[in-house]
Amino acid sequence: MRRRIGLFAGFFLGLTLPLVAPELANAGGCPDGGEQVEHEVASGQTVSGIALKYGVSQRAIERANPKLDINKIRVGQTLKICLPGKDSGGSKSSSSSKRSSSSGRSCGGGKTITNHEVEAGDTLSGIASKYDVSVDTILSRNAKLKKDPNSLRVGQELLICADNRRSKASKTCGYRTPLHTHEVLPGEHLGEIAGRYGVRRKDLIKLNSALRSNANLLRVGQKIRVCPEIAPHEMVELEVTVQSGDTLSAIAKKYGLTTNELLGYQRGKLASANDLKVGQKLIVYKQGGMLPGYGAYDDDTGDLPHGVQMPAGKYYEVKTPSRAWGTGNTVRLIQSAISSYRRGWRSSPKVHVGDISKKGGGKLPPHRSHQHGHDVDIGYVLKGDKADEVRFVNANAKNLDLARTWSLVDAFLDTDEVKYIFMDRSIQELLYDYAKKKGISQDTLDELFQYPRRRGHGIIRHSSGHVNHFHVRFRN
Repeated sequence: MRRRIGLFAGFFLGLTLPLVAPELANAGGCPDGGEQVEHEVASGQTVSGIALKYGVSQRAIERANPKLDINKIRVGQTLKICLPGKDSGGSKSSSSSKRSSSSGRSCGGGKTITNHEVEAGDTLSGIASKYDVSVDTILSRNAKLKKDPNSLRVGQELLICADNRRSKASKTCGYRTPLHTHEVLPGEHLGEIAGRYGVRRKDLIKLNSALRSNANLLRVGQKIRVCPEIAPHEMVELEVTVQSGDTLSAIAKKYGLTTNELLGYQRGKLASANDLKVGQKLIVYKQGGMLPGYGAYDDDTGDLPHGVQMPAGKYYEVKTPSRAWGTGNTVRLIQSAISSYRRGWRSSPKVHVGDISKKGGGKLPPHRSHQHGHDVDIGYVLKGDKADEVRFVNANAKNLDLARTWSLVDAFLDTDEVKYIFMDRSIQELLYDYAKKKGISQDTLDELFQYPRRRGHGIIRHSSGHVNHFHVRFRN
């Protein structure tokens, strides 16, 4: 059996790339007068990949680091990077210029050919995610790249067959996004639905008067209005036959579900994972393609015409003041969240505030975002000898102060102005387990966390490069 229904599901908006906040260094030594920054090597990075991230050549990195052996870089190693300066000879484009444009040529299925110009920090998987296509789809229309997928370079133009039609933004949603209707699936609860769209339960209750009396009484097929922060996809209903050796968790993982989601789809016919039998028929809802009208769009580029510089504070330390300009609302929300956090923790290390935007906004290497004053990087609260380290330090099970970090993240969420938080999956897992042990309901966990799912979900979502800080995007 195979049936298609319209539904919203995961699609990462914005950052899909490693974002490592650099420490500003002495600009001396950069031949074209450009700014020099320091980059700390993260797991899996290569010199060529780092060069692509900053929009420089590999040779430029070698020149700035004379003793560097490009074949033997190590995690934690510090590299000097000379960013292109005003004398580099390149033409400077407007900070708000688009890096993609539709040619208008049809490529079937209501889609058109889009020209995408590769930027510093782009990867094939990231570009594919941005346009909601597969890497193979991109390679199929770009012969040179198909021959050598590692040949991606800044300034290169790619042809992409994608849906770039956009539904009209709704007044109900503050013109941020189109209004859409969700049809309740078997076993779904309100937190799970909210997480599917990257919104809060209170947002759904506000839009749907029928939920105000009892938000826990949902029925299959019920219509719920939502202003999604995660783009809509269709869901395909499948019937799966249990094979010998199958487990419920393995089947759930295969289709991008949690075990609880898969159990819920069975409408009481499967009480627990232990009742699974060979030959049994299971209903599975698998994520399909993006619904028409919700193609890729760019909400990372922009400028900051009336920015406010983050002032010094008693309970926080700004890493680099020249990179800490935001909108007045962003600065207020950061200060409010930190003050709320400190009311619960009278004794605590200072909160480390990283990049927001530069004065006037626009590109802020190595980030794709941080251009319009709505983003901020915040260091995890650590314990031990790294607690007061201003430089962002990789967090792990041994050095992460779970109680204080959870309180800090929760303080940002409580502003009710957070669009999303990017956090490495490994850190999500630690905080998820901590919150669950502290009695946070499953409804709330499903609302907030992408973990343990692999698909886009929740307010707190995975993005590589966020193991030493979390990234907050506030609503405009």
